Amino acid sequence: MHLASSRPGGGHTFSGSRPGGGHTFSGGSSRGGSSFGSSSRIGGGPLLGAGGCGLGGCFMLLVVIVIVVIVLYMINKNRGGGGPPAPPAGQGPPGPPPSPDLDVIRGLDPEFSVVLFEDFAYALYAKAHEARANRQELDALAPYLSAEARTELASRPPAGAPVSGVVIGAMRAVDVRLPSGGEPRPQVGVVLEFESNMTVGAGTGDATQYVRERWRLVRDAAVRSRPPVAVHSFHCPNCGAPFGPGGGDRCEYCGEVVSGGRFDWSVVATEPLEIESRPPALTGTVEEVGTDWPTIVHPALAERWAELQQADPESGEQALAARLQLIYTELNPAWTALDLRPVRGFVSDGLFDYLQYWIAAYQHQGLTNQLRDMRLTRRQLAKVVRDKHYDAVTFRIWASGRDFTVRQATGEVVGGNPNADRDYSEYWTLIRGAGVRGAPRADKNCPNCGAPLEVNMAGQCAHCDAKITSGEFDWVLSKIEQDESYGG
Repeated sequence: MHLASSRPGGGHTFSGSRPGGGHTFSGGSSRGGSSFGSSSRIGGGPLLGAGGCGLGGCFMLLVVIVIVVIVLYMINKNRGGGGPPAPPAGQGPPGPPPSPDLDVIRGLDPEFSVVLFEDFAYALYAKAHEARANRQELDALAPYLSAEARTELASRPPAGAPVSGVVIGAMRAVDVRLPSGGEPRPQVGVVLEFESNMTVGAGTGDATQYVRERWRLVRDAAVRSRPPVAVHSFHCPNCGAPFGPGGGDRCEYCGEVVSGGRFDWSVVATEPLEIESRPPALTGTVEEVGTDWPTIVHPALAERWAELQQADPESGEQALAARLQLIYTELNPAWTALDLRPVRGFVSDGLFDYLQYWIAAYQHQGLTNQLRDMRLTRRQLAKVVRDKHYDAVTFRIWASGRDFTVRQATGEVVGGNPNADRDYSEYWTLIRGAGVRGAPRADKNCPNCGAPLEVNMAGQCAHCDAKITSGEFDWVLSKIEQDESYGG
């Protein structure tokens, strides 16, 4: 995601734009999908000195450049040119390296679900930060956070300040390790990188922080994932009883030591990489990055897509594309109106919370991100994930339209261009319960009872009371990721 433009869900950094697009988390140059303020270099000094280079210096620089080019050529030749195509000249690096596939964990745990694991990680991240100012609340998370992780979180500056409004802009796996054999206690390890925003402090002293950090989680290799209903529960992972903060790592009900990944995932280390105090910057314009880059296609796409088609032939690409088009068509005007109620039934709870954060930020600053004549121009299947609980399909979409931000009171344009289309691409992921079959709906009716779609903020149909935003009845949009942050 980047941070100075617009759209819902992608391209947010901390600078505004689209639902999920065009916003950054701190504004400026891009790294790992988010902007981080003004561009910089290590050291910060002039590259060649204020007076340029002399003849000898320029000759030596030329020699170095030639050597580097030759080395890079030989490396690529030895690799057989098997890497992804380079982006066109001047467009910068093609985003982060490919993400490791979390789905490999299913080889050890048939109950494992990438969708549910991500939900767990999102929920634990928010809960841990919101508890870090209260040591009792933080220690109540001992089954899921090591003593070292809790200590590090509690010491984050300003220490003791309350934390609220935690919004995760991006989360990606950067490492997955399976047991190699012969270990006295075989464990699975996962390293996650988060980009988030949160309010730190209370009253007039509060500040909005952009945070980028890495968490290392472990779990014993023989452990099986808990059922979906337990994903957001941080009770004892063994017996399910509330975990009190006074008993250390041992549950006072079942008597088991439940830390260190013995019964569920546990965070053994947290590492802050970047913390900036900066409010959401919703004005200004950041150029799209990566629209012309090659699509990151999962290596198992063809196999998994064939499996999905065999299990449910009615969820073909055209049928899913119609559902995707419906969601896209509904989301943009809802975003412009600063009212997500019309699209509530089409997005997951996590994505809704993320979008609602930005809606509130626009309202607070008296701004509106105007999306006019928005249209999908192309799509490409990129990834399919299937497990016992969920199916997930990721499309890369290309779209265009007028995307600009105005002050509500005066209509003054403060970002974007109201007179020119803005082309962009994003990765959109749809999820649906693994047992659901049949053609996805392409109309605005409840997928359970068929009544006109009226959904409350909890995601329940006003007519049949079914919760339809979890994917239990039809495909819902769960993620919008930008080219420069999507790792596959």
